[in-house]
Amino acid sequence: MSLSFTTFVLEPFHRFRRLAGVDKAVFYSILSRVFATAGSLITIPLILTRLTSVEQGFYYTFGSILALQVFLEMGFGTVAIQMIAHETAHLKIDLKSGASGPTIYLERFSATIRFIRYWYVIVSLLIAVLLFPAGFWFFSTSAGGVSASWLFPWLIMVLAAAGGVFVNSLGAIVEGMGLVAESIRVRLWGSATQILLTIAGLLAGFKLYSVPMASAVALMLNFWLIWRLLRNVISGTKGLGKEIQVDWIKDVFPFQWRIALSWVSGWFIFNAMLPVVFRQLGPEEAGRFGLAMSISGFISTFATNWTSTKSAIWGQMASKREWKSMDSLFWKAMPQAVIAAITGSVIAILLVPHLADWIPRFAGRLPEWRILLMLCSSSVINQIVFAEAFYLRAHKREPFLANSIFIAVSMSIGLFGFSHYTALSIAALYAVLALVGLIWGSIVFAYCRSRWHSSGFIAAGGVQYD
Repeated sequence: MSLSFTTFVLEPFHRFRRLAGVDKAVFYSILSRVFATAGSLITIPLILTRLTSVEQGFYYTFGSILALQVFLEMGFGTVAIQMIAHETAHLKIDLKSGASGPTIYLERFSATIRFIRYWYVIVSLLIAVLLFPAGFWFFSTSAGGVSASWLFPWLIMVLAAAGGVFVNSLGAIVEGMGLVAESIRVRLWGSATQILLTIAGLLAGFKLYSVPMASAVALMLNFWLIWRLLRNVISGTKGLGKEIQVDWIKDVFPFQWRIALSWVSGWFIFNAMLPVVFRQLGPEEAGRFGLAMSISGFISTFATNWTSTKSAIWGQMASKREWKSMDSLFWKAMPQAVIAAITGSVIAILLVPHLADWIPRFAGRLPEWRILLMLCSSSVINQIVFAEAFYLRAHKREPFLANSIFIAVSMSIGLFGFSHYTALSIAALYAVLALVGLIWGSIVFAYCRSRWHSSGFIAAGGVQYD
């Protein structure tokens, strides 16, 4: 009786889960976003009540300035995933017993891991040394720069970000091995810890210290968890491939320079808006705009779970020339991501601007519905572009480079070439350029997919798919 009831309840659930494309990796990603949603339901009111309107502006602008680290990381996270994915396509990975397979691939795998770790040690040091003075100059010379205690919170934030970049490199290794669910599960624990500690910090009155201190603790937890996953694999291959040197010019640079320019362009497209609002319209307007960006960004990140979790899988399929499987997975995952983004956007646009009607103390701290509409619409559009990018990058190529540069240059001219008197004009510029990116990106996707899947294509790094 009990078994029949359990089967009766669970079977429809599993049918719906499979129909919605919720595999193990997507489940952990969704669980992470659900936890983040629950955390946001608490942190957003706390931000609006425990921080001043000026501190709210600093709170959100910290993240946009911190995102300047892409100029130093140069898109190597995406490159690292695909490098590992292509090497492990011929290996068997077991987290308890380690890696096994042909010696040549084990040696290349070990050499690739060493290369990735060394790269990220250098990048982490550069972030710590360069980002702090950059943020110090920006905030100290902007209006409102002396009206909040931001200096030491910014220092802690930069140091935590520098350590986080190295820990993320270990996560890229795990994800590249095809263990996407395990990598996301580690990030889930870290993000849950950060959210809980941020809430505790805001409640305790730590103000702008709340996020930096929470980030530092979450960083240590993430490192411990992810090293537990990797230690057997790394120790088992540690002595292998020492005579193999990864040729950065031949094996990495042809792919990375495009990714690097694409990621740098991404800063101007996705992150430059908030510093401009902060600089031209003041920290209070930046607080409202930052809240709108946070909501639309959350929706975008949540929806992208359906496609980002397939990146390593597509890389392995590309290495084996499994073109039909790649296509089948794409046309299943991409529409699911779009539907998820539409659902979240509708809820946000209908709900958030009216919170002040129910809670009067939120008045003047919330974005207007037109700004949310512009930003959320862009998040929906971007789901298609992101899916196309993940798919094509699995071939160790970056064909969206010209697209990204054009959008970034257009965004930069629109942001820095004119004085903006309203935040709505900035949001509208972003939405229009997102639509342009969709049209251009879809044309590039159709062309490259057709050309690359024909006979004779050779991927970057000398991996021949023909």
